[in-house]
Order: sequence, then structure tokens, then C-alpha cells
Amino acid sequence: MAMREEFRAVELDEPPIGGLVEGALAKGRRMRTRRRLTVGGAGLAVLVAAGLGTGVVVSNAGGPQPTAVVAAAPAASPTAANPAAGPSGAVPGKRVKGTPAGLLHLLVQNLPAGKTSNYAGFVEYGDVTVQTYLDRGQGPGMIRLNVMTRKASDFKGTWIPLGNGVEYMVKKVPSNCVQHTIVWVHHADDTLLQFNLANCLAWNGHTNKTSPQVLTVQEAAEVGADPRWGVTIDPELNEQGAAAYPHLPAELGK
Repeated sequence: MAMREEFRAVELDEPPIGGLVEGALAKGRRMRTRRRLTVGGAGLAVLVAAGLGTGVVVSNAGGPQPTAVVAAAPAASPTAANPAAGPSGAVPGKRVKGTPAGLLHLLVQNLPAGKTSNYAGFVEYGDVTVQTYLDRGQGPGMIRLNVMTRKASDFKGTWIPLGNGVEYMVKKVPSNCVQHTIVWVHHADDTLLQFNLANCLAWNGHTNKTSPQVLTVQEAAEVGADPRWGVTIDPELNEQGAAAYPHLPAELGK
């Protein structure tokens, strides 16, 4: 997705799906800097012009080789997610750069009750991307989240207020199962979260297996409303994340 000059192209090596395939890539996740939004995923490039004022592109260009998505280390074993909690009161004054593990920990803290698994996360150009599966009793579904800083004025469309300076916007992308529903949540300090709510799982070497979408739009918006979100976070979250996910894979996919 491209938003003014601060966005860049990020192309991830996973197999093409659907009818909007941008093109196969060589082995490896190849990052190219042309200012488009990172969204780790599988399969295709989708123009989300209805969502963003400058024709934001959600880039998920695919290739025939799934080998780019290799876990850097074994994923943490599945755990039970805590019941969803509302935004905490005061946000601690001291903040540090959020790590993938710290932001993943915050995401899992805020999810509805269920079993989480298939964790991953990485940092690219200051933006953080994390992944988890969530099983609420109907089978696992995939959630990918990008945490960044962007201005609400870069978007066209209607922001829906949630209160306390938080607002959200939704985009449906039926042709892209990895980003079947996109929910953007914007905070008053220009923290922007992009929830990619999939109705398939990550590429397994053969297919993107169909799965339930495990969060509703409203649930994703409420998760994103927690005032602790940001590219900088409470250092305690980083510490807790490091303890919970000491070997977090740096690649999305398997």
C-alpha cells in the first residue's frame, strides 16, 4: 500500500492466488524500496484506491517458491489467549521502540479467548509486522498486523470514531484471502494499525488452506483501540514478549 512518499514496495515470495497476481518472484523475500506499505502475506497485489487518497497498494506479490518463508527458529508453542480487555487507563510515560515480540505480546493480550499459534514478526523501515493464528473453537484463523506511524489525512474515505481520539476504517478485498478484510485503526498520535483479517492460512508449500475469519471488524477495531499501541511501547511489553516468544520467527508463512 502506498501513502505519499513515506511508503515503499515490499514484495514477499509466496505463491500467487486469485486473479490479481502481480507476478512471480525469485526465491527469497525481496524487499524493494519504492515507498509502499509492508503487509506480509501470500499471493497478490491489490489496489486499495478506495481506502487511501494516493492509491495505496497492498503488495503481496507471489512467486512459485514457498522457500522464502522459513522460520528463523521454532515458533513458541500454542497458548491460550486472554479474554479481550478494554483499553487500559493511563499509558506509561516511558516508551521504547517496540519489538516484534513485544507487539505480538500486546496483540495476544487483547485478543478474544482462544488458542494462539504460528507466531512470527519482523521490523522493516521502522514498521513492525506480526502474525498469529487464533482458534476460537471453529479452527484456526490467521491475523497479520502492521504497526506504523501515518497521518489520517493520507486516507480518503470515512473514519468511524471509537472515542478517545481513536478511529477506524474498513476495506474488503474478496480476491485476496490473506487480506480478506483490512481494518485500519488510527490514534490521535498518528499511530496506525493495519489488521489483515484472513479467511485462509499461510502458504504451506501447496496451498493457502481455507479458514474462518476469526475477528469481526468491530473486534479488530477494539483490539486496535488500546492506547498502549505504537511503534514505541512500554518497555515492560518488550520484556514480557521476549520471555513469551524467545525464538520468534522473522518470516511470515509457515
